[in-house]
Amino acid sequence: MNSVYKKVLFRLEQDENGYPPASVEGLWAKAVEGGYTVDNIPFHVYGIAPGDVIATREEDGETWFDALCSSNGSSVFRVLVKPPETLDQVRAALQDFGCNCETEQAVKMLAVEVPTQRSLDTLLYYLLTQREAGLLDFEEGVLRHTIPEEFR
Repeated sequence: MNSVYKKVLFRLEQDENGYPPASVEGLWAKAVEGGYTVDNIPFHVYGIAPGDVIATREEDGETWFDALCSSNGSSVFRVLVKPPETLDQVRAALQDFGCNCETEQAVKMLAVEVPTQRSLDTLLYYLLTQREAGLLDFEEGVLRHTIPEEFR
């Protein structure tokens, strides 16, 4: 099977404040046996991480997400950097923890993948202390790691 990439569209539920800022997010995915493997980190989609295998459906000439077939075990966090000039510094710190990051420059947000083999201990400590200091805010896009006892 050749490695064909497709943009797969996901419908987003917007809240009363209009967040997320769009009703659809597109993620790149690679054709694999039994579906497509997600190949980038979602900024707004919940429940999906890079490496997950998904089923799709065609609708009006577009490819839409249909179902999660299997998870690769990664977690995804979204980090909103408060002082925008610290974006590169926060990204570097997250990468030092072994996380992959993608940047949304318009709103100074990072989509962060925590690979299966990484622990959340140091990352969560960093995120929580930085949030307490007012330097960033974060949320989980999908949490598949076990939360360490000291953070519960």
